[in-house]
Formats: sequence, structure tokens, C-alpha cells
Amino acid sequence: MAADDFVAERFRPDPQAVAGARRFLRRALAGLDGGPPGDDLLHMLIMAANELAANAVLHARTEFTVRVLIDADRVRIEVSDGNTRMPQPCLTPADATSGRGLAIVDGTGLQWGADRHAGGKTVWVQAPLQP
Repeated sequence: MAADDFVAERFRPDPQAVAGARRFLRRALAGLDGGPPGDDLLHMLIMAANELAANAVLHARTEFTVRVLIDADRVRIEVSDGNTRMPQPCLTPADATSGRGLAIVDGTGLQWGADRHAGGKTVWVQAPLQP
């Protein structure tokens, strides 16, 4: 994949789709010109995007699209769904079985954010390709 390219894949709002999104990301990131990002960055990008895909399944409950965008300086992963409710990081009780996804994304050290658009939202993570 050359600079300024992107690839995208659409997924159903099914828990098994999260694993499909991870496989898609591994293939997309392996195809980068110059090879995939370093192992640590690759791991962080996939972990963060995994959480975003899981949030789309659990909270948006709509089909979602995972898009990988590459330019000369960065890689950006977007997860877009059909729910306009924006993500809200929160303090999760220690005994809760969910609710830590955005804290995990935040803990990766990657830049992330969310943008509302007609018909839904896009939550994204990005990182520079060079340190």
C-alpha cells in the first residue's frame, strides 16, 4: 500500500466481527510500502482498533467500517458506525465486566479522537510511521 492509500472493510454488528476486523488490520498493515510498522507500534494499533471495533459492536449495534489510511507520515485507523452517540471515557468500577475500552485505547499512547457525521460517528487512532 503506497502513501495516501486506504483500504476499508465493512462488518456486521456481531461479536465475531471483532476478530475479523483484527485479521483485516493485520493484512492491511502488512501491506505498507517499506513493510509493516515496528512490532510495538503494530501491536498498539491493532489493540486500540480492536477496542474500537468491540465498542461498535457493543454500543453502536450497527454495521461498522474499519478503514486504514496511510500517508507519508502516519497510519490512521478509523472505525465508523451508524450511531451518533459519541464515546465517553468513564471511570469503571473494579468489578465491572466491561467499560474499559477507551481507557485501553488511551493507555496505548496513540493519538485518538472521534468525529460525528451525518448518520453516525468515526472513532480513530493514529500514529506516526517514523519515531
